[in-house]
Amino acid sequence: MLKNKTQIIFLGALAITILLHFQRAIVVLADREGSVGSFGVTIEVIIIRMLFFFVYACILLSFNIIWKDKWHPQGIGRKAFMITTNFLLFLLGVIITTIVMVGFLSDFLEKKQVFAIVITDFLIVHPVFLLLARFTNLSFQQQQIILENEQAKQSALQHQLEALRSQINPHFLFNALNSLTVLIRNRSDRALPFVDQLSWLLRATLIRSEDDFITIQNELEYLESYIFLQKERFGEKLKVDVQIPETWKKELIPSFSLQLLAENAIKHNVVSTNQPLLIEIYPIGAYLIIRNQIHKRRDATEGTGLGLLNLSVRFKLLKKRDIQIVRDEDYFTVKLPILKNEGYNH
Repeated sequence: MLKNKTQIIFLGALAITILLHFQRAIVVLADREGSVGSFGVTIEVIIIRMLFFFVYACILLSFNIIWKDKWHPQGIGRKAFMITTNFLLFLLGVIITTIVMVGFLSDFLEKKQVFAIVITDFLIVHPVFLLLARFTNLSFQQQQIILENEQAKQSALQHQLEALRSQINPHFLFNALNSLTVLIRNRSDRALPFVDQLSWLLRATLIRSEDDFITIQNELEYLESYIFLQKERFGEKLKVDVQIPETWKKELIPSFSLQLLAENAIKHNVVSTNQPLLIEIYPIGAYLIIRNQIHKRRDATEGTGLGLLNLSVRFKLLKKRDIQIVRDEDYFTVKLPILKNEGYNH
C-alpha cells in the first residue's frame, strides 16, 4: 500500500506541475520573435520553476498522505498540527521559490512582482494538492475497509474450520463414541437422545459455519447440545449456569464463541466429584461474561492459545472490539463485547 501511495504522490505532483506550466512552455516554444523572452520568461526559467514546484508538491503530498500519521497520530491537537505544518510548508515553498526566481528575473522584474507571481501560483496549486491528498486518503481508507472485511471473512472461515475440527477430531469422536458404546452396552434409554444430540451438533456445525454472527439464543442452543454430550462423560461434575435475560438472547455474537470457551474450560481444568467444574454465563454492561473456576489439571500441558487468539482476532475484525481476559487465583474470565442486533445481514 505504501508503494501505491508513493506512486500516486509522484504521478500527482508531476501531472499538476506539468499542467501548471504547460501553457507557458507552449507560449515560449512558439515565440519565434523572442518577445516573451524579453520579460525573462525562457524555457530555462520554466524548467527551474517546474523543478521547484515538483519538489514542493512531493513534500506536501507526502506529508498529507504518509508522514502525518507517523509524525502525529490520531489524538488531541492533530488538526492544529496539520494546519500549522501545511501553512509552514506553504511559506517555505513561496520563500525558496521567490529567492531562486529573483536570481533569474532580477533584470526584468522587481522582487515584489516576482513574489506576487510566485505566491499567486502557490495559492492556486496548494489547495489542489490538498484536495488530491484528501481524495487519496479517502480512497485508501475505503480500500482498507474492504481489505479488513475480506480479512474478517477469511478469519471467520478459518475459525469455522477450527470449530469443525474441534467437533470432528478423533479425540472428540473417540470420547463421544466411547460414551455411546457404554450407553448401548448398558441398554440405557439415554443412547437414542445421545445419538440425536451428536447428529444435531455435527449438522449445526456444518450449517452455521457459513455465518459470521448468530444470535445468543442460537449459540446457547449449540452450547446446550455440546454440554449434553460432555455431561454423559462427567455427569453432575460439570455444571453450566446460564443467567441471560430474554432481551439479551436476540443480540449477536460471533458463531461458536461460547462452545469454544466451554471446551477451553473443560480441557484445562479438573472435572471431578471433589472438584466439579462450574461455567457461568451472564451479562454485565455491554459484555457477555463467561467464567469458570480454576482447578488446573496436574497433567495439563501448556496450550497453544490458538483458540482464544482466534476468537480475539475475529472480534477485532468483525466487531472492531477485542475480548477481555481476566485471570485470578480462583476464576478464569472472558468478556465478550456484544453486537446489537439491528437487522444485521449475515
